[in-house]
Amino acid sequence: MKTYLRVLEAIESAGVKAWLVGDPVRNVVMGVAPSSLTVAVAPCDLGVLAKSVGGDAVVRNDAFPALSATILGIRTEIACVVGGGIEADLARRDFTMNAIAIRSDDSFVDPFNGRHDIRNALVRITGDDIELVESDPIRIIRMLRFAAELNMNIFWKSETDVRVFISRNADRIRNTPPERWGREILKGMRRRPYDFIYLCDHYNLLPFFLEELEHLKEIGIEGGGTLFDHTLDTARVAQEFLAGRKRRENDMAFSVAALFHHVGSVGSQPVDTATAAEIALKHLRAWNIGSEIGDLVSSVIKNYRFCFQAKNEDELCAAALKYGFEALEMIFDMAICNSQADKMKNMDMLVANKWRLGEVIRRFDETRRRTEGSMRYLTGDEVMKTLDLKPGKVVGEILYELDMAVGTGLVNNKKEASEWLLKRGAGGK
Repeated sequence: MKTYLRVLEAIESAGVKAWLVGDPVRNVVMGVAPSSLTVAVAPCDLGVLAKSVGGDAVVRNDAFPALSATILGIRTEIACVVGGGIEADLARRDFTMNAIAIRSDDSFVDPFNGRHDIRNALVRITGDDIELVESDPIRIIRMLRFAAELNMNIFWKSETDVRVFISRNADRIRNTPPERWGREILKGMRRRPYDFIYLCDHYNLLPFFLEELEHLKEIGIEGGGTLFDHTLDTARVAQEFLAGRKRRENDMAFSVAALFHHVGSVGSQPVDTATAAEIALKHLRAWNIGSEIGDLVSSVIKNYRFCFQAKNEDELCAAALKYGFEALEMIFDMAICNSQADKMKNMDMLVANKWRLGEVIRRFDETRRRTEGSMRYLTGDEVMKTLDLKPGKVVGEILYELDMAVGTGLVNNKKEASEWLLKRGAGGK
């Protein structure tokens, strides 16, 4: 039996009717096994239900009370239906493809023909388009995000109604809190940045939340087109790059860096990357993104031009130790996408530099393998004991130099590290 049906049966064994709802249902209809479940239950006491479910069940009593639990090994979110029944609950959902429920007998509740829209790759607003958009303009950006993310078209009436709303409600859109826009924008940028930003531009939304990007349309570049066109080309190449590899946690940061790398330009000459990074951080802060992602985006934007000049292994190793291996690889990937959008300018240099960086990373990976996870063959304690040193700046300098020796191939095992340390001594090279 399908796992989600067994989960529904387990919940119903506690005496409450249950339905699978939301994104997991859409995944099921699309033939994708859901990694977690969202379940609606008939009105009940979630605290009592938590005791019946047992395990790690926890009730969150916020604006929308919900029960979180691991049931039959799968993470499950449970909330009571709103409006008195499952049909009324589904009617509140933004899009027909998300307004579907599955019963425990594997039958569907599909009052808006959401399965038909999924089969025909259509994003359609549930019920009355204008009423739902007027009640929450964020549904516009969600519509575009789903269209880009799922590679779907937008139903003609939903498109028409949304365009009319945008043209008549500029102030209403501008007054929507930026963190709400940002949450959807960042989701849209995660895997298909070109498709998403293209749609945002197509619906004339960029002036509302990415005005600096809109300004790039006014700046022409050599060979024709504008800096905005170049930004879209970079986003397209980034999207193709992401599609060719497994998903990573920081894919969204990579896409956002591609989006912002030219903002702040006032002419066709390259913008000061520090300016572009600061503009990116301004938006990310307004969108309430975590500082870790913001710092990564800033680092990529500031440093991708570093890759366009010939670098030796010493320089690449120093950069890897400064920015981190993942960040430096992302910086190089950004530079390569930018170069491809620029019709392969600097590509030979980039490929050579990326190969040298690969050698540096390979040596550190080998060190981790030999030391069962450590990046170093010697610890700080071992350095202090060998050279009779106390904790301090000198120890840090020695460890950094030893890291450089490992990354550049001068030290390849613990024996060589010990010999290097004795030769180096406490006083320097």
